[in-house]
Amino acid sequence: MAVALEKIAPPTDLTDSDQHTLFQYTFRRLAAYRNAAELYALAEYQLSALPEDKKQQVKDEFSTSLNKWAQDFANKTYMVCGQPDGDESPELDEFADTSIGDLPPFSPQRLAAVLNAALFLSIAESKQYSARTRSFLFNNIPKDSIPDEELIVTTLKHPDQALQEAQGKAEASTKAHASRGKTLRMVGMGLGAVAGGVLVGVTGGLAAPLIGASITTILGWLGIGGTAAGLLASGLAGSSAICGALFGVYGAKSTASMVERHTREIRDLAILPVSSNTNGDETLGVRLCISGWLSLESDVTEPWSVFGGDDTLALRWEVKALEELSDALYTLIKTNTMKYLRAEIIRHTVFASLLASLGPIVLLKVGEIIDNPWMNTKALAFKAGAVLGELLSNRVFGNRPVTLVGYSFGSVVILEALKRVASRPPSETLGLIQDVYLFGTPASTDPALWSSVRRVVTGRLVNGYASQDNVLAVLSRATDVTWKVAGLHPVDVQGVENVHFEDIDGHTKWKGKIGECLRRVGAVGIEDEKVEVQLRNTATIDKDVEMTAEEAQEISAKGL
Repeated sequence: MAVALEKIAPPTDLTDSDQHTLFQYTFRRLAAYRNAAELYALAEYQLSALPEDKKQQVKDEFSTSLNKWAQDFANKTYMVCGQPDGDESPELDEFADTSIGDLPPFSPQRLAAVLNAALFLSIAESKQYSARTRSFLFNNIPKDSIPDEELIVTTLKHPDQALQEAQGKAEASTKAHASRGKTLRMVGMGLGAVAGGVLVGVTGGLAAPLIGASITTILGWLGIGGTAAGLLASGLAGSSAICGALFGVYGAKSTASMVERHTREIRDLAILPVSSNTNGDETLGVRLCISGWLSLESDVTEPWSVFGGDDTLALRWEVKALEELSDALYTLIKTNTMKYLRAEIIRHTVFASLLASLGPIVLLKVGEIIDNPWMNTKALAFKAGAVLGELLSNRVFGNRPVTLVGYSFGSVVILEALKRVASRPPSETLGLIQDVYLFGTPASTDPALWSSVRRVVTGRLVNGYASQDNVLAVLSRATDVTWKVAGLHPVDVQGVENVHFEDIDGHTKWKGKIGECLRRVGAVGIEDEKVEVQLRNTATIDKDVEMTAEEAQEISAKGL
């Protein structure tokens, strides 16, 4: 991808009206996003069983960190917009205006230019990409105004290209001046020093102040000056350090050793690549996917091949236990009990009353098949989640947003990890997790748990459930003596998106339809062609367990 320095630099052609409107639009959307996050923290406070002083401390620390993040991004945007209302950006707090109806129309391309620059400056200064920033941009800004993340990554990875292009434009612009010869000699000397500094000097060659001064001079020739030019110059000069912080130990191929340091109680855990960006560069976001059972070891990664875009990784955990669970699940669905339940569902029997009619002998038979693999996997999921929570908190994927996706016990791993993240100081976890998508989760709908998770998730928190999942319902009844699990019911917590999948009538359906489910909830990065391939493959596998209306009538007539 070509690098154009002016595309990440503050635009120089904004009118006074543009500057005011674009800043006010961003500022007010930012204020609305901030207020919603504050409400999630308030819900956690109200539902928490922690002592009053402790939960008040969590809430206060979260508010302080949230306000600092929001104000920092508002300040960058204000700077990029040319400080339209004076030297200081307005204060962004709970009283800030959130209405945008009175603002004049604006060009989406101009807003994109402003946000490109603001995001680059934010990353350059902080050496991180907060998940809050990304969630704000992806969910609160028009789609055609979202910053060009690929351009930002390319600029950080290849600052020399950006400077070479800038050199060409600077040379072209100086040819019209009378003092062309002297100026070009200065440009050539400056660029030579800069190129050396960026490519080799950052590791110990050229002094940083000289690098910054040279780049700032180039930016001046492009019409970019002031504090913004200084931050942009620092970002280009220090791009090596920024990339190291952004992409973390995974980018340095040392994840395995870090995982080993955190795995004492779990025997099998690793992070595997599913896909990566086609140009070889890491992306500004990373996605971690977790399967809930494995028919084959390749199921660690295969269900998640429907994703494109962000770097996509899969967590391999306790393969042997997940394979044993898969065998038990497929044995269970072929039993007379499960066939009878499926037949009754097809005949539109009320599911809750059907489950209530199951006697202890039937549940005992179910338990004989599934109890040990199910409960063993559940215990291991808690342990894997504890490890993942520590890895996330230690930013093993770098200082960039992480999206988590899972089904069945993969979702339990994620919930447990987020529970651990939520127990850390809010200042450490404010911008860590972007979106979370959970499907068929064999975990409680406890509002206190979900509200704490909602606080640490900066974007979407989706609970995909199937009220007709006969397998999960029976197993919940047989092993936990409860029906109130997230995989069967909506979670009644503000900010949790509950999506009902009526066509999922058995727990084993989640794996083969995970791409379709993600597409239906609007998950970012889903590729339609890959989803269709997954659905065709699943249809072939599911033939053995499908049931016609006539077969259902016959099985129902026989009874249990």
